[in-house]
Amino acid sequence: MIKDVNILVVDDNLENLKVVCSLLKEKKYLIALAENGERALKILEEIKIDLILLDIIMPEMDGFEVCRLIKKNPETENIPIIFLTAKSETGEIVKGFQAGGVDYITKPFVKEELFARVNNHIQLKQVRDMLRKSADERLKSRDMFMRTMLDLSKMIDTDQ
Repeated sequence: MIKDVNILVVDDNLENLKVVCSLLKEKKYLIALAENGERALKILEEIKIDLILLDIIMPEMDGFEVCRLIKKNPETENIPIIFLTAKSETGEIVKGFQAGGVDYITKPFVKEELFARVNNHIQLKQVRDMLRKSADERLKSRDMFMRTMLDLSKMIDTDQ
């Protein structure tokens, strides 16, 4: 089990929110709930979220639009989004991936499948985050080395 993982569940159906929330709490995930896309976007401004489970069929702003907005924002673009929806047509699944989703689970779902997919995408995100951090550190280290070399070269030039 991965510790201190925040999952945002977005669904306009209160019963669906309760079911998914209770299942994820079995695995000790920390859960934030949103009943619509606007509330989900507000939560993302307030809490560091590691994974989003997103319904497609919602009033005012559907899940595809919510996903596109999340992926446009540099602060949230790397959060994996799993669509959790009753829509099972191939065109809808493709549309979900095109919007930026990483996976797609159709309702009704099997809880073991939900657990497996959530766990897999959390682990992938953690590895990507670790690689991104390592790459950033290497770039900083390289930059520091290059500045030092430049400073040394200036010192050598002034000594001559």
